[in-house]
Amino acid sequence: MKYGMVYYHNTDNLGDDILSYSGKQFLPHVDYYIDRESLDVFLPETKEYVATILNGWYLHYHYTFQPSPYLIPLFIGTHFSKDQKIFNDYSYLDGNVSDYLQQHAPIGCRDLHTMEVLRQKEIDSYFSGCLTLTLKKFPDVTPNHSIVLTDVSDEVLSYIKELFPDKNIVCKTHKLEPQEVGLSWSQREQRLEEYLKLYQGADLVITTRLHCALPSVALETPVIFLGKYDTDFYERLSSFSDFFTCCNETELLAGNINDMLLHPTKNTDSLPLRNSMIERCNQFINTVDNQTPDCSLLPDCSLYRSLYIDRTQHMRNSLYHMLEIRQELENQIQKDASTLERVLAISNSLLTENDRLQKELENLSSHS
Repeated sequence: MKYGMVYYHNTDNLGDDILSYSGKQFLPHVDYYIDRESLDVFLPETKEYVATILNGWYLHYHYTFQPSPYLIPLFIGTHFSKDQKIFNDYSYLDGNVSDYLQQHAPIGCRDLHTMEVLRQKEIDSYFSGCLTLTLKKFPDVTPNHSIVLTDVSDEVLSYIKELFPDKNIVCKTHKLEPQEVGLSWSQREQRLEEYLKLYQGADLVITTRLHCALPSVALETPVIFLGKYDTDFYERLSSFSDFFTCCNETELLAGNINDMLLHPTKNTDSLPLRNSMIERCNQFINTVDNQTPDCSLLPDCSLYRSLYIDRTQHMRNSLYHMLEIRQELENQIQKDASTLERVLAISNSLLTENDRLQKELENLSSHS
C-alpha cells in the first residue's frame, strides 16, 4: 500500500505543520506529500490507491472537496469550517460530499461543534479529539525549566516576568514569516520538532494557540490556555477546556489564576481520547496494509487528468484570482475605514477646539 501525508503547502501557521506531523507518525512510510487545499486534483504516479489520514482543519478552498478517488482516507481529528470565502455556511458538505463522507464514516471530529454539524446532515460522526494529543515524547529532551509564552500579548509577558523574576521566560510565535512559507517538508519538520522539544522541556506553557496547547498536553507539560470566549472559542476550542487551565487574558492579569501559575499540574484527562485515537489509527494502517483493493474501480489516470483536472483548471484559477481580489478589496475597505475613523477623530477634535475658542471670543466680546 502507498501512503500519503496531507499538509498545507502554503501555510503561515506552524500549527498546521504540527497537525500534519501528528498524522505522519502513524504512516509506515510516505510516498506522496499531498497539499490539503488540492485534495481533489491529487493524482498518483500509477493507477493505484493511496492511504492517508485526514486530520486537521478543512478548508480554505471548499470547492476542492471531496478528495481524489485515488485516496483511501481515515477521517479522525477532523474539523470542518464554514465556507467563509463564498457562502459562509456548510453547504459544501451536502450532496455528493455528504455521500462521500457517509462512505468513509464514522467521521472522527476534532471538536464537538463539527460533530453536531455532521450529525445535523445525518452523517455518522463522533468526537475523536485532536490527533496532536497522540504525539510521543522525545527521548533526548532534558528539562529546561523555562516558561514558554507562545503568541501572547506584551501585557501577559510583563505580568509573567513580574511574577517569576528569576525564571527563564521564552517567547515564541506560530506565525511564520513570508520567507518561511512553502519550505520543503524536511525543513518544516526540523523546525516544528525544535518547538515541540522546547514545549516538552518547559515547566509551563502559556499560549493562545490550540496547537501549542494540545501538543504540550501530549508531551506532559502543564498548559495555561488564553481564550477570548468568542464564537471561535466555543466552536473550535472549548471541546478541550477540560485538558488544560483555560481563562482569558483579563483573568490572568487580575491574578485570578496565580495559584495555577505558581503550582502547575500535568493533565491526565486526555488519556482516554489519546489511547482511542492511537488504536483507531493503528487499526486503519493494519487494515489497509493487509488488503489488496480492486484498482479496476479507479478511473484511468490520464482520463481523470483530462476530464477533471485539466478541464477545471481555468475555473480553479479564476476562482483563486477572484478570491484574491476580494481579499484585497476587504483589506482596502478596512484600511479606508481606519483612515476614516482617524479623520473623524481629528475633525471632532477640531470642532471641539473651535467651539472652545468661539466661547472664549464671545466672553472677551462681552467683557469689552
